[in-house]
Amino acid sequence: MRRYIYIHGSPDSTEMGKPGSIGCIRMRNDDIIRLFDQVPVGLPLEILE
Repeated sequence: MRRYIYIHGSPDSTEMGKPGSIGCIRMRNDDIIRLFDQVPVGLPLEILE
């Protein structure tokens, strides 16, 4: 894999709010599905703290 920050879903059993992957942004599966439906492919994204 190239070194990017990925946004991906996680199982409901996964504890959120704590690091659990290497540099990725984890979201609940239902939330990532809603986000996918709202954001066009190729849209530039800025991630802020």
